[in-house]
Amino acid sequence: MKSIVSRVLDCSKLSWWSSLRVKNFSMMVLGAVLIMAAGCKPQEPVNPFVDPGNTPDPQWVVTVENDLTASMTAIVKVSFANQPGTLAAFIGNECCGIAEFKADYGLYWLYISPNAESSDEVQLRFYSPELKRIFEANSTFPFSNYTHLGTLSDPLTPEWTAE
Repeated sequence: MKSIVSRVLDCSKLSWWSSLRVKNFSMMVLGAVLIMAAGCKPQEPVNPFVDPGNTPDPQWVVTVENDLTASMTAIVKVSFANQPGTLAAFIGNECCGIAEFKADYGLYWLYISPNAESSDEVQLRFYSPELKRIFEANSTFPFSNYTHLGTLSDPLTPEWTAE
């Protein structure tokens, strides 16, 4: 028993005019399928370091309740940023420092002061107003009272991941 497709495409029993119409229809269907297939391209992955997002400025605020007896500082470079943004330090979900951008050096001066003297891990986050994205440093560092990370000639330069 012949399939429906083979019967439709078997033009031997049709008049020459009907045979021509079936072949033309088959070619049009094949052409349409090829055109549709050529137009379907895989979607390129989003590069968060180039493609803008839609995250609004997070408006981070330092919530310091201690008497500033515990603090540390860092000089940080955000290597991918073309424009200044907001660099902040977090211990858990507590914002414990917001950096000041020094345009003369292209670096951020960061003062970190948690609510309690601790050795918890500090996580850096950066908001890029240019890309409208929040980036998180791939690594953390332990809070260490009265210490300083980075220098003008060798700033702390973390690797980043988009949130």
